[in-house]
Amino acid sequence: MADEPNFLDLVSLSKITPDLVVEKFGGRINSSFFDGSNILGTLRLKGLIDFTANFPGQSVITITDQGKQLLKEANEKAALPFDSVDLAILQQLQAGKRSYLDIGNAVNLRPKDLAMHLYKMGIQQFAAYDIKNGVLDVMLTEKGMIQAKAGVPQPGQQKPAEAQQPATQQQAQQPTGQPQQPQPQAQQPTGQPQQPQPQAQQAPTAEQIAGSMSMEDIEKQIKSSKRARNMKIAIVVIVLIVAIFVVLYLKGSIHV
Repeated sequence: MADEPNFLDLVSLSKITPDLVVEKFGGRINSSFFDGSNILGTLRLKGLIDFTANFPGQSVITITDQGKQLLKEANEKAALPFDSVDLAILQQLQAGKRSYLDIGNAVNLRPKDLAMHLYKMGIQQFAAYDIKNGVLDVMLTEKGMIQAKAGVPQPGQQKPAEAQQPATQQQAQQPTGQPQQPQPQAQQPTGQPQQPQPQAQQAPTAEQIAGSMSMEDIEKQIKSSKRARNMKIAIVVIVLIVAIFVVLYLKGSIHV
């Protein structure tokens, strides 16, 4: 298994571009020149790259057919859906393991298979990795943390990383522009006449009486009430005048 490519080899191989030279590879992977040279030496021993030393010029790095096949296989693997092996790796990352060597020992997976799954989770944004000074660390993303707790989605199950809609929003709504169908009402069995329900008779209120009268009737009542009031006032005035004359007459007769 020593000659089998691991995750560090796969990530380093993916960083190589057609115009990249040996002298600049360390800066491409955030490492020193010596760390970059050691990684390039490992890739060349495994048959993944080749380069030609041009003195005093720079040495151009080329990816071999074996290295191109490894990258092609990794990209094809990255297009596959999330599976139980990915879940086992995410759970190890969730437990605090950051080195691909520790993860491989925990899940007991060969280096090449582990590299394929870690590369796949990096493409699908379940995990992220960082190379510094020739050391590769792997960590979970927020999406990977949610997926590690949710497990492998079953067929027809919603993805855990997606927000679930409330049940009230999931109910189908009637298309606009179509008339609503009336709800069928419970009908009384045929052959039986409907019995009218007796209602208690109540005395009509003032509002009901007023509502049943027309405007002309109301005006007539108002006028008749005014006439009666005026007649009462006139009678009272006449009575007062008569009383005053009687009193004056009596006083005059007595005085004589």
